[in-house]
Amino acid sequence: MAKVIIEKVSKIYPGKVTAVKEFSAEIADGEFVVLVGPSGCGKSTMLRMVAGLEEITAGTVRIGERVVNDVPPKDRDIAMVFQNYALYPHMTVRENMAFGLKLRGMPRQEIATRVDEAATILGLESLLERRPKALSGGQRQRVALGRAIVRKPAVFLFDEPLSNLDAKMRVQMRMEISQIHQRLGVTMLYVTHDQVEAMTMGQRIVVMKDGVIQQVATPLRLYDQPVNRFVAGFIGTPPMNIMDGLLHGEGDALRFDGPGGWQLPIPAEARPVLASFRERPVALGLRPEDIGSPSAESLVGAPRLRAGVEVIEQMGSESYVYLRVGDVKLVCRMDAHRGLKIGEIITPAVNMSRARFFDPQSGLSIG
Repeated sequence: MAKVIIEKVSKIYPGKVTAVKEFSAEIADGEFVVLVGPSGCGKSTMLRMVAGLEEITAGTVRIGERVVNDVPPKDRDIAMVFQNYALYPHMTVRENMAFGLKLRGMPRQEIATRVDEAATILGLESLLERRPKALSGGQRQRVALGRAIVRKPAVFLFDEPLSNLDAKMRVQMRMEISQIHQRLGVTMLYVTHDQVEAMTMGQRIVVMKDGVIQQVATPLRLYDQPVNRFVAGFIGTPPMNIMDGLLHGEGDALRFDGPGGWQLPIPAEARPVLASFRERPVALGLRPEDIGSPSAESLVGAPRLRAGVEVIEQMGSESYVYLRVGDVKLVCRMDAHRGLKIGEIITPAVNMSRARFFDPQSGLSIG
């Protein structure tokens, strides 16, 4: 096992196209860190630079105490799992898992022991003599994981390994990879564009946009305390509702005036940090569960909005309800048994104590 230290790493392609800009992060020994962001944000490029598959333009990458900028991938003590399983179709599961060890000249008995151990961890014992064509997508991904595990690397690198699986299998494999991490205690760096994967698997998450780190934090801190408007809108399902408006003051009181004439009072505890934005534009962020949910409705004296129901997505015990309030659309998480109808006018309660505010110019969180 080893820690990974990335210091001001940049990747600039010919034509001055910057894929990654001064990326710095430290992944502790045994930590599971996820890189997440939209397509083209530079997360896979960063992972490939750690692996040695992409040349570094500037900065340094350390694995353990060693700078590996010029070290070939095979000598970095890493194992990489890709979106494409890349299994040899003519080899059995056992042979696929053992192939890399054979190339290294490892003794036959040691190879057999490692393959059997990995097969036990992954539940592949009964499949060792099958070929890839006889396996499901999830089983093939397990074999790809097993091929990495048998190497006993210092660091595991995952590049969107679950993208080819169906929804049910992705959920199962998320759990299995997390359990493997707990069992092996090895350092893992995982890339995905799926923020649900990031939130459910990562001990810490690195959110990227346009090659630049936006925030590094635990899943809960990202959700509750996003540092800017991008992170607030990217993390969470459904995403945070973010609305531009004006902040007006009357004496000690403050209120948010949204487009279309609706208003919401600012709680007393939020007024000090918003004082400098009085009579100025500001962006208000509200999570879907803070509008019309049972917890919001139970708040005594909670402010309410007059809204029209436009779309209802039934999710089982809850519904995602899309509302129009003035000139904006909001999405809320409501009790599925509330019996709402399309076109109905409702007055959902709003939990303003959980509201977030953003500077409309910089996009940074206020307070």
